[in-house]
Amino acid sequence: MTMAPTRSTSPAETELPNRSPQPDGPAAGDTRGSSDTVDERGTAAPGHDDAPRAGLRGVRTWRPTPRLLWALAAVLLLAAVAVAATLGRSAWQAQRAADARDTALAAGRQIAVNFVTMNASTFDADTKRVLADSTGSFQKEYSATLAQLKPVVTANKTVSTVERAEASLVSGDADSAKVIVGVVAPTTNASTPKAEKKTYRLRLDLVKVGDSWKVSSLDFVS
Repeated sequence: MTMAPTRSTSPAETELPNRSPQPDGPAAGDTRGSSDTVDERGTAAPGHDDAPRAGLRGVRTWRPTPRLLWALAAVLLLAAVAVAATLGRSAWQAQRAADARDTALAAGRQIAVNFVTMNASTFDADTKRVLADSTGSFQKEYSATLAQLKPVVTANKTVSTVERAEASLVSGDADSAKVIVGVVAPTTNASTPKAEKKTYRLRLDLVKVGDSWKVSSLDFVS
């Protein structure tokens, strides 16, 4: 029996199954290598870096008009003026309060010195200075005591002067203040011809009356 010779088929000649042509680019369903997600309408989904940016062509760059720039400059200028005025007023009020405290402190010290200073030969003039710098209840009380005080001072030939006075401000504003004054007052009288230094500590309540500070209350404190 004779067998027909068989023909060997090379790998290159092996018939491959028919395949439909594939489009260029990544295979269907393979999203690797692309950051765009395309919806059913073929539009790239938002939120991706490589999404196409539509509508950028023909967009005009906005530029402010000279009129708008002038208006903006005017607004900024008005704002700067308002800030400067506010800061200036605050500084003025602070300076005014500081000046009032300094004036009140000086007035309280001088009133305390006038109150302690007394001389039998100048009693009326000494007490008038105190009355001129007083007001309210203190003025009434001090004035009421002068009728009894004058005979005592005159009979004893009392002389009280001030050697040193130191004042400190307890509190104060533009219209009122509290001041503590320490006074060293050498004092002589008929029975004590040699001056004896007496120390007083006075607390004064001051109020602004017109342009002057006046004492409305005065007490000796320890």
